[in-house]
Formats: sequence, structure tokens, C-alpha cells
Amino acid sequence: MAQKKSFITFLTSAFYNDYPLSKYPQIEQKIDRPYAQVIVTIRNLHFAIPLRSNITHPHAFWTDRKNRCGVDFSKAVVILDETKYINDSTKVFLRLHEYDKLRGKEFRITQMMSDFIETYKSARLNPADEINQKICRFSTLQYFEEYIYQSGGLAIQETATTTE
Repeated sequence: MAQKKSFITFLTSAFYNDYPLSKYPQIEQKIDRPYAQVIVTIRNLHFAIPLRSNITHPHAFWTDRKNRCGVDFSKAVVILDETKYINDSTKVFLRLHEYDKLRGKEFRITQMMSDFIETYKSARLNPADEINQKICRFSTLQYFEEYIYQSGGLAIQETATTTE
């Protein structure tokens, strides 16, 4: 029986080696403390969405609104090779109140990520707008456009992931 992937995980060093900060400056990277990632699947594309603090925009699923912590959709990356890029060997530990906010919210987070992809696509169509410029400049989706446009409408697909 195949083991189910975790809903919350880390990315491997292979991912960061293949997507170096020098070439992909909007991808969140910390050498000393990796970002925990929420994994969702939309139209057969796997997205890793980092859990961050000090988020200064509305494109997030808030786990601690007061401290501006949450799942940051603007920094999501496409995972093209789950085996190579998802670290299933290291257990993720979250603050209990943030874990409680995430538990059972896989479908809602997937919906919100799908909505953000559509927001990004709309922003690309109207780059003269200042807000759209920021969305396009700071979103990591700019590095994965060929995949998000190939996948069509990006309708929500329920995932087989579970929270442990």
C-alpha cells in the first residue's frame, strides 16, 4: 500500500539547488531554517505553499492574523518531481494554534490557491495597474507560468493528502 504524502512538509535541498536564489529571487529560502510548506494539487500540478510570518498582502490563508502568519499563496512553487523535491523524512512541527487553524482546511486552501492563480493570470493581462505590477513582480508563479497556463482552467482537484 502506498504511503500518503503529508499535507505539511519541507522541500529538499535538491529543490533549492535546482531553483537557486540568484536566478529565482522571489522563492523563499533560508539556509538555517527551512520554510514548512503546505502541499496542494490543482489540475495535476502540485504546489508547495510556504508558511510565513510578516505577510504584508491579502493573498494568504491566515493561521495567526494578529502576527500576520499564514500560508502565503504569492510564494507558491510548482513541484515538478515529488520524489526529488518533497522531504518526507523530516517531521514538521508547528505552533499548536497554527496547526489547529490548518487542520481539516486542505480543500479551502486548495480553493484559495486556485483563486490566487486566477488573480495572478488577471494581473498579467492588465500590467499597467500598480497592484497588478506588484502581484506579478513578487509572485513566484512568474517562474512557473508555462505549467499554470498549460494546465488550463486549473479547476480544483481533491487531493489524497492527509494531515498527520
